[in-house]
Amino acid sequence: MLLLHVVSSVGWLGVTVGNLVLAIAALATDAPGDQHAAYRVMALLGDAVVLPAALAALVSGLLLSVGTQWGLVRYRWVLAKLLLTSVAVVATLFSLRPTLHTARDAVVATGDGVLADVGDTGVSVVAACSVSLAFYVANTALSVFKPWGRTRWA
Repeated sequence: MLLLHVVSSVGWLGVTVGNLVLAIAALATDAPGDQHAAYRVMALLGDAVVLPAALAALVSGLLLSVGTQWGLVRYRWVLAKLLLTSVAVVATLFSLRPTLHTARDAVVATGDGVLADVGDTGVSVVAACSVSLAFYVANTALSVFKPWGRTRWA
């Protein structure tokens, strides 16, 4: 279970870094083909990798916490990870993926050789990936340093 949790969490973090690079490139480019490809790939990764990795990280983390000495409510760092991961999963489902689909749909509706007008969606994708990355780095730090001690329910 620990291996699944680490692999899914690292995968989630890694694809987020990749999406952030693609999102910045899509905003900065003057090449329509590059912009179109970036948004298409981000939408594909959002569906095929980000969502499964997010759900696997959440479920494996829950199972690990209840099945080990750390417990679900014994340590503050475990509760903090649960909160951050839960918020990130909800944001992935209801904000990031729909935003990626909106950007992809804009490039699909735009002819080849023409930059798609994604409006504020491009900036939203960069912001979402940046916030997500901050969450995952914070979760990694919590796992490594295990701060704050026990909860009052321990």
